[in-house]
Amino acid sequence: MGQDPVEIGVLGTLEVRRAGAPVALPGARPRTALAALVVHAPHPVSVDALVEAVWGDDGPARPRGALHTVVSRLRAVLGGEAVRAGPAGYRLALPPGAVDAGRFEALRSRAAGMPPPQAAGVLDEALALWRGPAYAEFADHGFAAPEAARLEELRLRTVEDRAVLALGTGAVDDAVAALEDLVIREPLRERAHGLLMTALYRAGRAAEALERYAALRRSLAGELGLDPTPALQDLQRRILGHDLLPGPPVAPAAVRGPAPAWPPAAGAFVGREEETGQLLRAVAAHRLVCVTGPGGVGKSRLVAEALPELCRRLARPAVVVELEDAAAARVEARVAAALGLGATGRLREAVLEYFAASSLLLVLDGGDRVLGALRDLVDAVQRTAPRVHVVVTARHRLERPDEQVLPLAPLPLPDPEDTPERAARTGAVRLFLDRLGRARPGAGPDAPADVVELCRRLDGVPLALELAATQAAALGVRAVLEGLGAGLELEDGAHGPLRTVVTRSYDLLAPPDRALLGRLAMFTGTFDLGAAEQVAPGTPAAAGLARLVRASLVLPVVDGAATRYRLLGVVRAFAAERADAGAPEAHRRWAADHAQRCARAAIGPDCGAALGGLERTRADLAAAVAGALAAGRLEPAARTVGALGLCVHWVPGPVLSDLALQVGEHPRLGSTGAGALALGAAALAADERGEPGRARRLGSRALRAARTPAERYLARAALGIAAMYAGDRDEAARHWRDVLTIAGLPEAYRVDAHAVLALAHATAGAAAPAEEHAAAARRAAERSGAASREAFALYASGEVLLPADPEAAVEVLREAARIAEGVGAAQVSAVSSVALLSALTRTGRGAEALDLARTLLEVQRRGGHWPQLWTTLRILAELFAAGGCPEVAALILGAAEAAGSAPGLGGADVERYRALQAGLRAELGPERTHRIAVLARLLPRAEVLDRARDTAEALGARRSPSFPGR
Repeated sequence: MGQDPVEIGVLGTLEVRRAGAPVALPGARPRTALAALVVHAPHPVSVDALVEAVWGDDGPARPRGALHTVVSRLRAVLGGEAVRAGPAGYRLALPPGAVDAGRFEALRSRAAGMPPPQAAGVLDEALALWRGPAYAEFADHGFAAPEAARLEELRLRTVEDRAVLALGTGAVDDAVAALEDLVIREPLRERAHGLLMTALYRAGRAAEALERYAALRRSLAGELGLDPTPALQDLQRRILGHDLLPGPPVAPAAVRGPAPAWPPAAGAFVGREEETGQLLRAVAAHRLVCVTGPGGVGKSRLVAEALPELCRRLARPAVVVELEDAAAARVEARVAAALGLGATGRLREAVLEYFAASSLLLVLDGGDRVLGALRDLVDAVQRTAPRVHVVVTARHRLERPDEQVLPLAPLPLPDPEDTPERAARTGAVRLFLDRLGRARPGAGPDAPADVVELCRRLDGVPLALELAATQAAALGVRAVLEGLGAGLELEDGAHGPLRTVVTRSYDLLAPPDRALLGRLAMFTGTFDLGAAEQVAPGTPAAAGLARLVRASLVLPVVDGAATRYRLLGVVRAFAAERADAGAPEAHRRWAADHAQRCARAAIGPDCGAALGGLERTRADLAAAVAGALAAGRLEPAARTVGALGLCVHWVPGPVLSDLALQVGEHPRLGSTGAGALALGAAALAADERGEPGRARRLGSRALRAARTPAERYLARAALGIAAMYAGDRDEAARHWRDVLTIAGLPEAYRVDAHAVLALAHATAGAAAPAEEHAAAARRAAERSGAASREAFALYASGEVLLPADPEAAVEVLREAARIAEGVGAAQVSAVSSVALLSALTRTGRGAEALDLARTLLEVQRRGGHWPQLWTTLRILAELFAAGGCPEVAALILGAAEAAGSAPGLGGADVERYRALQAGLRAELGPERTHRIAVLARLLPRAEVLDRARDTAEALGARRSPSFPGR
């Protein structure tokens, strides 16, 4: 009979239990070995590392034999299979949940997706696992100290998160008690202070809340020379003004930006003046507004029309996320894509971190099919991002206690007794006549009474009125009125008359136009005439598209000098139901061909148009790949992601990166003709997500499968980037040198290899080979004709120039950033801008550097590029030190040193930042420097960024003559 499973506790002193009863683990050495194995589980620990953990500097004469004895004693207690040996060392092999620290983190993750009352209970369960400090008896051991500190930080966050839930459920006194205990133990923990201030205010103790703020400000100024974070300063102002909205204070000052261009419909906006005012007032007064109403009633149009004014009144930008055709599992991916966040494997964490550091208006449009997932996301945003206002459009409300519901009814209809003149002033009739006049200029209705009756029969639903007006322009009002039946209800709840009108518009089409509309319904975003012709080959698509536009079933969208097209959601859904069986495959073929065309054009003179084409079709490319995977059609999926992988200077975003990994790791990928490129693209996606081990595995498979020059290039490029991220600069350089040996390689790809090798030599201080490769990159870029490669070669040249001639480097890097931004080469634009910031700082152009840094911080934060963010923050630390803000400079450098996502320093940067830290230490004194370093390790990175942005804004406004560049 087998033994009961063993459980290990490290949230306190180390303990072993079986069936709930303690099990003795005698001897310090077995206990230490077990602790070391738990810290690294499930990964192996080498023999040398275990010996060092157990014996320290006093190792035994025969370390392997001695360690084997210790492991044998462990196995006797835990079970023979619990500790396994392998080539890499020993590892702990226990089922999930066997260690209390793992259960604690699992409970935290579980709570994140639950409604507040259930989440509170789960967090209570998680906190109850703690019996004392993590790894208590090993806190001074090097192997355990970092993990113990990480777990303690998670515990403190969990206490704060639990207080947030208490505030949300009205348990204010419970929140006050927990937070008061926390700030006594952690007197400089600012999030806890902010939550306590909020709890005291809600408990009717505003004076005490302000006293807490004053005490914290005195402590920070006296001990560290710092001010409270901008979020706390804002919270104090709101408490003073009795203007505290529901929700915890964790977000900073607003980011700036215009309302997005979001035209969900064309034509004049008629009959919604009162509702527009209601929406403006509701969003100003509430953090969550849900605009509800039947399908076709104009929910999206109302919000779109009000959006510019909403942004102006709230003094914040807006982000629009269209969810009408999203799957529940892809809601966070859609939000991340709308925000432009960079590739990451943890979308929810990235999205919430972005919102927590933002002040904006989030519009979630068309969430009916994903209400459950939408409710969870909105709940998390409400808890963590109080400066984010959320507007949802859906047929049903979210059923949250804090949501303000704005029901949108159909347009007002005439009363039966109204005169024709009075009836013409009602909203429904005004809209119908406006659309009729646009479709048939100069012609009015023959019988006004028929118009009134038609509007009544359509219940004043705006979309039904618009479609009926288009029909009436061709057939007459009486014919449309006579053709209306009782109507059929849409399965998704759309209004019955709307279904009837859409059906009538569809029935009026000739069969070829119906077939074309079904093919076009596969596009989730906008498309151009060329795309329409490709998904409907062998048909006169241009003429058919023109007829569909005249029928108001397809809407034209002006995109610069070109015209693109889109379908309204209800029309798309209706037409997709009737599309022929070949429509989805036609869309997948279009996506693969489009991606391949763009990949070919991206390495030549048309690279700007190619990268712009990818940007405009990002959502459809993702939809096509996802649809191909779901249908088991791996070939078009592999062709698409492989081609996108070759567009290395375009940033695909999290959704496409995730799909590339799915394709690259598909067990049947080898059966496709595009497998090698798809593997290389997947390796690049792993690089972007900061997973160099995964990238190396995929890149090695790509290299083995590679046959063409492009396939070999992409595999080597992915492996070179992975090696660089892993800190192996020699291996990275070897891969890029191998790229240069590929026969028949296009010049554009040679640019990348020469540029990266120039950067590697410059970092190593080898000026001559760096200059040679930079010159070779420029020559290859000129031969290729690709502007993105010209920008990349200039960027490398600027970096090479920077140590010896920073003034010249400024102009070169400025030109690189300008060219890259002009053609949409986001990756080149980002690295060029960071290098330009460094050059401006070194040349004493502090004012210009600050202006650029403020822009860069927002772009990098939106992209989730924390390695680049830390580089920018380090450069800002130099500016802050020169501008009289040594405390913030020291805080940034300390946080970067402790951050796992911060890149290591190399070359001359090592000595420069060492000298900067020494100067700060001399200015601040060792005691204050140490306290700032302690705070830096505790602060979440978003708060470090918050302080940096606030300090940059203050320095930019100061215009002190002593500041460099002023």
